[in-house]
Amino acid sequence: MLEAHDFGRSFATFVTKGRTNHARIQFEATCELAGGAIYALVASCKSEDTYAERNLFKQPNYDFCAIFGPEQYCIVRVGLPVTAAWLESGLSSDRFEEVRIAPVQAEAEVCADRQAVVEATLANRPLVGRTQLLGEAGEMIARVEYPIKTMNVNDSERAPSGDWIFQIDTGPIVVPAERKRGDLAVEGLELAFIAWNAPDWAEFVVLEPTRIGHTEDCVGHYSRVRVVSARNEVLALR
Repeated sequence: MLEAHDFGRSFATFVTKGRTNHARIQFEATCELAGGAIYALVASCKSEDTYAERNLFKQPNYDFCAIFGPEQYCIVRVGLPVTAAWLESGLSSDRFEEVRIAPVQAEAEVCADRQAVVEATLANRPLVGRTQLLGEAGEMIARVEYPIKTMNVNDSERAPSGDWIFQIDTGPIVVPAERKRGDLAVEGLELAFIAWNAPDWAEFVVLEPTRIGHTEDCVGHYSRVRVVSARNEVLALR
């Protein structure tokens, strides 16, 4: 039986020191490295003063999301401007009382061809993308899984090519970085959006500090494009 992540029911919960708060956050995507370790990217929220009586959103505000994996974490804070400390990573036991990662699987079937992808899309079936990133020798570097939130399709009668066509454009996801920024495995990951319309390659646009015009100030923006060799497939949840 084939299964895929049910992202609407998959969560990570971090417990702050002293057990002052349990923050449960839904999965955005997962990344399984070649060695088998799985890292989960959780959904973004805004910086907040938790349980305050008023003024819940901090000022200046920043976007907050995180990656959690075996014994390690990375917190991503994107403010305006983005600072050198926008990425915080380390051992989960040093930062949190507890981290619970709770993925849920659902029965799924692979969309065998373009027509199956288009028909599943137009039937409003929940879709999951699965992308294996490949090395120069064709070996698997990582397998990324993500809910397909945005899908473009057209049937054979209306497509200019006369064929069933589709293109995925979705994210954010978590992918192996071109260069590690530290010794921890989680420091070899980065955030991106993904697009593809063929089975053997994918395009990423990666989140990184990006200069504003000719100034020295930077914003956190999905700006750097990468094209990678891959094996792509679309799965429809049952």
